[in-house]
Amino acid sequence: MSIRLEQMHPAFVHVPVAFLPVSVGADLIAGMTNNEPLLSFGRQAVCIAAASAVASAVTGLIAGEEVNVQGASMDMLMTHRNLNFLTATVAAGMAIWRTTHRKPTVAYIATGMIGTGVLAYTSYLGGKLVYDTGVGVGPAGGVYRLDAPVLKFGQLGQFLKTGGTDLVHGAQHMAQEVKKGNIAPTIMAGRRLRPGAARQVVSG
Repeated sequence: MSIRLEQMHPAFVHVPVAFLPVSVGADLIAGMTNNEPLLSFGRQAVCIAAASAVASAVTGLIAGEEVNVQGASMDMLMTHRNLNFLTATVAAGMAIWRTTHRKPTVAYIATGMIGTGVLAYTSYLGGKLVYDTGVGVGPAGGVYRLDAPVLKFGQLGQFLKTGGTDLVHGAQHMAQEVKKGNIAPTIMAGRRLRPGAARQVVSG
């Protein structure tokens, strides 16, 4: 069995999508009932959500360098990537705070609910990128290079090297695009790239 660089991201994303709302729900009920097992579960679940969200954000930056995107698809990818990065940061902050507090506060629960809503929206965009536009799908022309190294015996070194290069380039592209004001172009009216304008992807 082998896995391509852009396939690492969807292997991680389902964990925070499941654990963030579950942790918030558990803490919400536990906060009202003072249920110790639920309080403990909520604390552990948000840590799992945070760790997997960070892994999803990192692999998402790598995947963004291995796919072909342009026009509206590029807008969706930037929105998906940037909001996911924000959600991962918020989840990490929640996990750090929750490990030192026995019970959640109203502000904590509200933050978790907002984060869950944002995560649901970015998951929707991720699905549209793949199923509507074919981003990351080889037969649909959504893969940047078909000869990229895959995770299998004999190619681990090259896989990690290319992944590291893509991670650096992905972070650079995100910083450049955010600096230009492309934070959530799918949401923000009038912030879209000109139709057909493809991003130049530089990979090692």
